Amino acid sequence: MIFSITIQYERRNIRLKVERVTSTSEIEKFKVTASNGSFTLQTNRLLLRNKGLKYKKADWKVVVGAVNNRHIMESVINAIETYLQNNEKKPD
Repeated sequence: MIFSITIQYERRNIRLKVERVTSTSEIEKFKVTASNGSFTLQTNRLLLRNKGLKYKKADWKVVVGAVNNRHIMESVINAIETYLQNNEKKPD
């Protein structure tokens, strides 16, 4: 799955390409690409969802690359989570 997100940083909109690289029943990895580089995020969102813990916040961490700005990291995570909530199929 490939999609785009837009975050705001210093009054500018930054458009990022996000690709789901790995998806198992426990973890997901997302590669986030900007014009000047990329990094990979890992989350346990699927494990929590499969256990029925829908109110527990998922853990996110950088596994490849580096993000030096905490605000950018939080903005990227929030944008990815929002996109996934709005665009995933709801279980019946």
